[in-house]
Amino acid sequence: MENRVPLPTDNIYKFYALFGLLLIIFSIGAMLYVNKSTNDLAFDVAVEYETLKADPMRSVADEARFTVLERKLEIAGKNKKTFMIFLSVIIAAGSLMVWYGFKKWHTEVQPVQDEIARLNLLKLKREVGEDGEA
Repeated sequence: MENRVPLPTDNIYKFYALFGLLLIIFSIGAMLYVNKSTNDLAFDVAVEYETLKADPMRSVADEARFTVLERKLEIAGKNKKTFMIFLSVIIAAGSLMVWYGFKKWHTEVQPVQDEIARLNLLKLKREVGEDGEA
């Protein structure tokens, strides 16, 4: 199987930063999905729930259906709140990983790589200059 997306395996800080970014992106997508699915459930049962709620003389079957719909809406709301809190924690952790990874990468790793590249360029210029003189 061919890897089409190259992963940054040259240093751990790049991995932290990009993995944190991935967590943020997928968590935002999950938040949108949770919100949409909860809204879909609420809209699906809203008409029947309000109709049963307005009827003062509900039958036993209607009363049971009303209770189930009411509980379903209550559980959906609690689940949405729990999922949103959990996803917010994941987004916060991802943001921390992005900040830490990019900060360390930019301040510790990249300056060393830039210096190595600069020294290699100087070395190559000297080698070319010496070979050109001979």
